[in-house]
This record gives sequence, C-alpha cells and structure tokens, in this order.
Amino acid sequence: MPQTTQGIILQHTKYRDKKSILKIYTLQQGLQSYAVNVGHSKSSKIKAAHVQALNRIEFIEHIRKLREVQLITEIRLTTLYQNISSDVIKSCLASFINEVLLKCLKEHSANEEMYFFISEKLEELDATQKNISNFHLHFLLELSKHLGFYPNNNFTPTNNLFDLQEGIFVQKVPAHLYYADSETSLHLQQLIEADEQKKDFFCTGQIRAELVKTLLLFYRLHVPGFGEMKSLPVLRELLS
Repeated sequence: MPQTTQGIILQHTKYRDKKSILKIYTLQQGLQSYAVNVGHSKSSKIKAAHVQALNRIEFIEHIRKLREVQLITEIRLTTLYQNISSDVIKSCLASFINEVLLKCLKEHSANEEMYFFISEKLEELDATQKNISNFHLHFLLELSKHLGFYPNNNFTPTNNLFDLQEGIFVQKVPAHLYYADSETSLHLQQLIEADEQKKDFFCTGQIRAELVKTLLLFYRLHVPGFGEMKSLPVLRELLS
C-alpha cells in the first residue's frame, strides 16, 4: 500500500546500474532502508540529485509487511540547500555530521524530537553567516542530549576533571583512563555554558582539536560500535 513519508537521507549505496539502497531517517518510523530506481531521463521520478546524503525529502513508499526493504517510487525535495555543497567548510562539516548520525541512529521507531533537531541543525548550517569553526562541537553536545548522555554541568574549581565514562566533572582522577585533564575540562565546561546559553564559543584551533577528540571519545564510550571517524582528518585540516 503506498503512503507518503518524510525523511532525511543518511546513506546512498548503489548495487546495480539504476538500483540503489537508501538509509533514511524518517519522521514516522525512525531509521529505515529502501530500494529505489534512479533514472536519468527528464521523466524519471527519482534522479541522482534526489538521493544525495542529508537531503530532506518527501517520498512515496510501497509497504509490504513481508518485505524487509521497502520500495520508493517517487521523491520530492522538501529543502533545497543553498550553500552546503558550494562552501568547502560547510560541506566538510555536513560530511562529519552525516557520519556521526550514521553511527548513532539505530532505532526503527519514530522520534519526532530527534528528527526536527537534525532538520533544524542542517538548515542552520546551510543558512548561517557566522563563523562555523565550532559548529560540530555544538552539534555533538546537542545530539548527546537527544541520545541521553549529555554532560552534567557540575564544574567547580574543585570538580575540574571531566569523567567521560560517568559524564560528570569530578575532584579526583577516576580509577579508569577515560577522563579529560583540567585544562580540557575547563574548555569543555565553557563550551557547555555557551551551548546552554545559546552564545557563541570561541577557541584556538588547538583547543578545538582537543575538544573534538574528547567529545568523540565520549561518544565511543556511550554509543556501542561508534568507532573512528573517517571524516575527521579532513575537517581538522580545514579548521586548524
């Protein structure tokens, strides 16, 4: 039975000349996989431009209960990004965000709050005229809130070491290896404060690199199978 669905494309994998598999984070059903036929003629209802990663789309899917991968027969772009593809830094940040989402989004059930958060952040990345060097830092922090492991902002002059395993600032070095030193912990607290107050956060390239390293380790400890980020070296080079 055909039905109309909204979604954000996370991955496009070709497996035949015109056939592809899409991983889409949908508003109605969470993460789903779909088969599509990508055409090249003017009359094609699905073209290569429709199936790019992070496209926000509305599509017609044909549901069969016994079929694991459903079929999409028509796609319409609901948002046309103006700057992400043409701006090198925005494009690289988008690739980073895309990779993070692929590693984190596993649920096959609706999460409207998560869906609209991702949509809004992509619109913000595309539209903003501000310095975006720390956009990915804010994104990682805000996403952790939606995933359920946002850091506890309990920093004090004595609670000045961030325990990545527990997600809190502590006084003493924990009995494991996963903690940030006092300097990195201070910068993390400043980032959290800026994020919670919706203020800009400014830092040097060296501090940024250390914060990204810390936050990604934080994710690896809290998201099963998170692993290494392939897009990080290019992003680090651009923002250094």
